[in-house]
Amino acid sequence: MVASTKTDPNLNTVEILHEGPEEYNNIWQKVRSIWSYIYDNYYEDFDYFHIGGDDLYLLVENLRLYLESDEIQAAQNGGKKPDPDNAQNQTPLFLGRRFAEQGNMERIFNSGGSGYTINKAALKVLVESFQTCNPHQHTFAEDVMVAACFRQKGIVPYDTKDDAGGERYMPFAPAHHLAYTKPANDNDW
Repeated sequence: MVASTKTDPNLNTVEILHEGPEEYNNIWQKVRSIWSYIYDNYYEDFDYFHIGGDDLYLLVENLRLYLESDEIQAAQNGGKKPDPDNAQNQTPLFLGRRFAEQGNMERIFNSGGSGYTINKAALKVLVESFQTCNPHQHTFAEDVMVAACFRQKGIVPYDTKDDAGGERYMPFAPAHHLAYTKPANDNDW
C-alpha cells in the first residue's frame, strides 16, 4: 500500500487525508493519518507493519526472516517462547535504527530514513496515543514524534543490531555505511 494524495488502483496508491498542508514540514500529520489508516484497514491482516519513504530500499526477505527469528518472537512475547494460543498478550515492539535525539540518551528514536517496523501491539498503542500525543504539531520530524508517543507509553526502540554489532536498518547511503568510522569522542548522534 502506498499513501498518496490520490487514489489510483493501478498504482496501489490510497489517498489519505491529514491535518494541515501538503508539505515536507507536515510529515508528522501525514504519518499520524497513515498509521491510523493502517490500523483501521489492516490491523487484523498482518503481524508487523513497516513504514518508509519513497527513497527506501528494503530487502523484504531479510526483514521477514528477522521478524520470524527466535530473538524477535521472544521479544514480543516478553522474553519467553511464544505461545500461539495466547497471542493477545503481545509486547509492543518498535524496531529500527536507533539514534539519540540531539545526543540525549533519554530520547532515543528510530530513524525514519531506513524506515521502522512495529508489531500489532505497538500499532494499537501508537494509534490510541494520537489523541493526546502532539495531535496538532506540524513538523518534518515524524520519527522523533512517533518515538515520543511510544515513550509516553513506556515503549522504547528495540536494539536491532546483529550478533556482531552490525546495524540491520541503515538510514544512510551505502557508501556511508561502508566507510563509516566511529567518532573519536564516541558520540555518534
